[in-house]
Amino acid sequence: MVDAVMDDAQDTWRQLLGGRYQDTKAVLFRDAINSACGFAQSAMGPFYCPADHKVYLDLGFFDEMQRKLGASGDFAQAYVLAHELGHHVQTLTGTEGQVRQRQSADPGARNALSVRMELQADCFAGVWGYHANKG
Repeated sequence: MVDAVMDDAQDTWRQLLGGRYQDTKAVLFRDAINSACGFAQSAMGPFYCPADHKVYLDLGFFDEMQRKLGASGDFAQAYVLAHELGHHVQTLTGTEGQVRQRQSADPGARNALSVRMELQADCFAGVWGYHANKG
């Protein structure tokens, strides 16, 4: 399922961004992993690491989504992956770097800017969902 969603979502972003889009990879893990962004434990859940341009998917998070959050099904999992790919798009388009600069310049706005980045990644996941539904 991860491969199918990655292929479909990345194809969508290639169409929308043209030559600006660069493929990424998904790394599956359970419990903990070292990435270019440091050590991550399962409590973090899935994440995107701009330092190595990879999506990290904690398989335990998907179990928890189903058991504790009632978010079961393939689309719920695909949406999480598409959200993390949204962070990849932010990095490729320069949004991530601009937000980090603004956060450094104005530490009081750090949280508000992080929330906006998360909301934009959700929006980008919705863009993929829209295109996936059309096809």
